[in-house]
Amino acid sequence: MQSAMDDVRHPRPPRPVPGVRVGYHAQLLREARVGAEGLLHRVAGAERRLSWAEIWFAVAAEIGEPEGVRAIVFDLVVGRDDRGWRALRLDAEPGPFAEEVARAIHLRVPRARCGPSIRSLANDGVPSQWFADLEGFEEAVAAAAAHLRA
Repeated sequence: MQSAMDDVRHPRPPRPVPGVRVGYHAQLLREARVGAEGLLHRVAGAERRLSWAEIWFAVAAEIGEPEGVRAIVFDLVVGRDDRGWRALRLDAEPGPFAEEVARAIHLRVPRARCGPSIRSLANDGVPSQWFADLEGFEEAVAAAAAHLRA
């Protein structure tokens, strides 16, 4: 019998389902803040916690045009289903909060499950990845998660 931890160590790509496009689905975390045991966020008016152990793969990137509006986007892959990878997304302004989130992830999520951009944001204040749009970012995260081996 396969345990949930086996999926965390060796996630397999989603199985194709006829008529359903396999892909990547991100849900925005609202009012997120860093807690000792995970990221706290609001869902339907109640506070919830995404524990560090629930994160299969974490990556951050700067999204937007260099001369325009930019954001730091964290995608935290938490599973997969027949439709594809499931991620929880956290948007942050470049600066102290984004760096705090990156440091917390870098310290508490195993290194093999963190993209290099988490470390660069935690240590240098700038993620090592940049994308003009979310679509390119999602494609890169999905490809990296598909090759994950903890």
